Amino acid sequence: MEPPIPPSAQSILNEYRALLHAALPELLVSLYLHGSLALDAFDPRLSDIDFIAVTSRRCTPADCERLRVVHHILHQRHPQPPLSGSYLEWHDLGQAEATVLPHPFIHDGVFHDSGYHDINGVTWLVLKQHGIALLGPPPAQLAIEVDWRELLASMHHNLNTYWASFTTDPRRIAWLLDDYGIQWAVLGVLRQFYTFRERALTSKVGAGHYALGHTPPRWHRLIHEAISIREGGSSSYQSRIVRAAHAYAFLHLIITACNTQPDHI
Repeated sequence: MEPPIPPSAQSILNEYRALLHAALPELLVSLYLHGSLALDAFDPRLSDIDFIAVTSRRCTPADCERLRVVHHILHQRHPQPPLSGSYLEWHDLGQAEATVLPHPFIHDGVFHDSGYHDINGVTWLVLKQHGIALLGPPPAQLAIEVDWRELLASMHHNLNTYWASFTTDPRRIAWLLDDYGIQWAVLGVLRQFYTFRERALTSKVGAGHYALGHTPPRWHRLIHEAISIREGGSSSYQSRIVRAAHAYAFLHLIITACNTQPDHI
């Protein structure tokens, strides 16, 4: 059963579809939600409304200009939560970024005529297994096949570049002094930990709760802290420096475990 769409997201989606139909009535043939909405983990304070729009043709410069206006109007009226997604054709679904032509996308409130956003195995797996169809056939019927070997290899690359930077790059390490950085880094790495162990996907908060049953108790205060911040709660640490140091050590531990033996920690 598909998770319900919260009213705050549904009203934006309704207006988005109305604006898009008025501007380009024949462009959209299917519309799918993935990400936190599909995983029943949507938080209007922190989440994007992640979508994949399937178009009837490759978007022209004129189409892109109208799409830009649609997203500008929508962002002016509803800056939060933002829409984030790509305009693809049927044959693009499930493909690797290297095989997909550049296409229009919207991210962080900025519309791009050409490029890539979230074209990866995680997006396709969430869409196939949990996606919500607002228009078009059910996601389970889509011709999407995810190669787990490729997906895990891509996740390992992401783990050892982006996530590892929170233990090597001073600018990233500084994020650990901030509430947002704590929940982002701790729960983000734990989502990878969950997938490497379970060969499945979950939300950030879901990964946090999972980790409470699969990590030593000495880390549970930090994990509870990250979950609490993600859910809008307050900090239990008196010192942000102590918390950051705790998080730094934890990230090292989880990254090392994911690279070696995620089943033994």
